[in-house]
Amino acid sequence: MRKIFLQIGATRDGQNPYCAVAKRDGYFTVLAEMGDFVDYQSLSIPLPFDLIVRLDRPENPWEVLQAYLHAGLLEHPQVVLAGFEAYNASAARVRELLAGPDAGPGFIPPDKYAQRMALRKAWPHFPQPEFRFFASPLSIRDAREALLYPCVIKPVDGGGGLGIWLVREASQLDAAIDKLLDTVNYGGRGFSGFIVESWLAGDEYSLQGVVANGHPVALTCCQKVIEQAIDADGCISFYESGHVATAAQQLPAAFTRLMRFCCATFGYQRGAFHIDFIVVNGEPHFVEMGFRLSGMGVVNLVEEVTGINWADVAFQVEAGRDLPALHFPVQPQAVGRLRLRQRAQCEAAEAWIAQHQRGQLLPALKLPALAVTPRSSLYADLTRHAGILATLRLSAARTDDVLAVFHRFPASPAFVSRRDLQCAE
Repeated sequence: MRKIFLQIGATRDGQNPYCAVAKRDGYFTVLAEMGDFVDYQSLSIPLPFDLIVRLDRPENPWEVLQAYLHAGLLEHPQVVLAGFEAYNASAARVRELLAGPDAGPGFIPPDKYAQRMALRKAWPHFPQPEFRFFASPLSIRDAREALLYPCVIKPVDGGGGLGIWLVREASQLDAAIDKLLDTVNYGGRGFSGFIVESWLAGDEYSLQGVVANGHPVALTCCQKVIEQAIDADGCISFYESGHVATAAQQLPAAFTRLMRFCCATFGYQRGAFHIDFIVVNGEPHFVEMGFRLSGMGVVNLVEEVTGINWADVAFQVEAGRDLPALHFPVQPQAVGRLRLRQRAQCEAAEAWIAQHQRGQLLPALKLPALAVTPRSSLYADLTRHAGILATLRLSAARTDDVLAVFHRFPASPAFVSRRDLQCAE
């Protein structure tokens, strides 16, 4: 009987690390994805899967299984994983359905609001932003006088920074709400709710790791480069433009406690994870946890700084094998990648590389620009993942050395950095 790997959703950064590992290990690889997105991404890169199953709603596990069967696949897949965060819950539901009722309830990734509530219940004083849940954008507008400013509005089930707005004062709320009313989730569906949380001024980080038998291991720690784009209405949205990664064998104790507490609280037993947090006055404040590999090329960064194939380790754990021995570098370094979206940034980066004989300008995934309506199934992907011209890669002995260079290439005045906003507070 052949082994089958089913991936729900294509990666948005053009990487397919799970597929590569599965093919190496002799799996027949299947991708279940929206037909529109398959056609769109195929204009730029070939999808390496043995079979592509097209469907309308990859977020619906029943529709995934129905399309899988209609494609003539009668054997159960041995490994089911999500390629994109919007479909993580769907992959978990498919795994649970395939396991059958005798296996008991499987792990279903909690959304952003459920994560916050679980942490608050487990530890009422757990460091995280103050937050409130709202069912719709209009209900946020009705609560304008009760909100604390500045605040951040974010969908509980979005991804890639979609639908996240910074509102610095009450007079800006209406414009942000209007934006949310015109925003649809990936695949053209609606959002299931929203969090409004207090704005925290600090440096933003993420941990990348894997859990095996309930034991979490961090592989890397990334410091993020966050930009906020200001549109014509004065609304500020977030854009994660870069990461600087270091090996995680010597994490600060507070970071390790955060990782272990999150995995234990959410009951996460096996698989890849990343945890986003903001450090304020030396203390990490939880933002969200993703139960999957990171996007935006971070998988490559993990391997560059540790020599560990994150996707390989996670795949083996998901396939029921033990966590392999992990060997970290003796002399770790910092490696960063900065995504450039403007021609002036690319030209400045090229000049810096020529002058210092360091760094590389990597070609970006050339996704074509398409004109679609805000209700299109492709609208979220086009607004969040297209338009990258190149990626600047740079290594150094310390994270601060890489960040100092990255900050030489700011975007146009339509963008402000998190550091600029902190200074304005």
